[in-house]
Amino acid sequence: MDALEPLEKSKQLLADAVFQYLGAAIIDGTLEQGERIRDAELAERLNVSRMPIREALQRLERIGLIEMMPSRYTRVTEVTDELVRASLVYAGYKCGIEIHAVLTSMTDEQVAEALRLLDAMDEAVGDVDAAIAARIAFSRYIASLVSENVYSQHLKDFDLALRRNLHHVGPVAPDAELHDNYARLREAITARDAGAAERLVRAQFGV
Repeated sequence: MDALEPLEKSKQLLADAVFQYLGAAIIDGTLEQGERIRDAELAERLNVSRMPIREALQRLERIGLIEMMPSRYTRVTEVTDELVRASLVYAGYKCGIEIHAVLTSMTDEQVAEALRLLDAMDEAVGDVDAAIAARIAFSRYIASLVSENVYSQHLKDFDLALRRNLHHVGPVAPDAELHDNYARLREAITARDAGAAERLVRAQFGV
C-alpha cells in the first residue's frame, strides 16, 4: 500500500470515492493480488476516516475484488482461471442484455457511433491488445446508453470487477468466426434487431 497517495478533501468524500480509488488501484496493480489491506493503515495513508474505508471494502468484497475474514485478514483476491471463465460468462450476458435494452430506442447518431466502434473491433482482429481495447470501447458505449435505474449502480460496480478480471483476456473465438460475428452484428444493429444483437454479443464471450 506504500504507493497509495492521500485523497484530496472535498465536501463529500464518501465511500464511493474510496471505492473507485481502491478499485482503480487494484486494476492497475498498485494493490497487488494477494496483498493484505489494513483499514486503519489505509485510512491514515489516504487521509480519510475509517468509516468510508470499511464501507468501500465491503462493496469491493461484494464484487469479488477483495476477500475479508473477520479478525483475520482483508486481502486483494487473485485472478484464477475459474474466475476468468465466470467473468466471461457474466460479461457475455451483461453486454448482451445491455444491447438488447437500448437498441430499439437508439437514435440514428447512436447507431452510427455503435457501428463505427464495431468496425474498429473488426479491424482489430488479429491484434490481441487492440482487440481488447476495441471490445471495451464498444461495450462501454452501449452501457452508457442504458437508462439509469435501480440496477445501474450494481452494473457499474461489477463493470469494475470485469475490468480487472478480463483486461488481459483476448478474443475467445477464431479470427474468421469473429469477422462473421461482427458482420452479422452490424446487420442486426442496422435493422435494430435486439434479439439477434444480444445473441451475437453473447457469442463473442463464448456464451
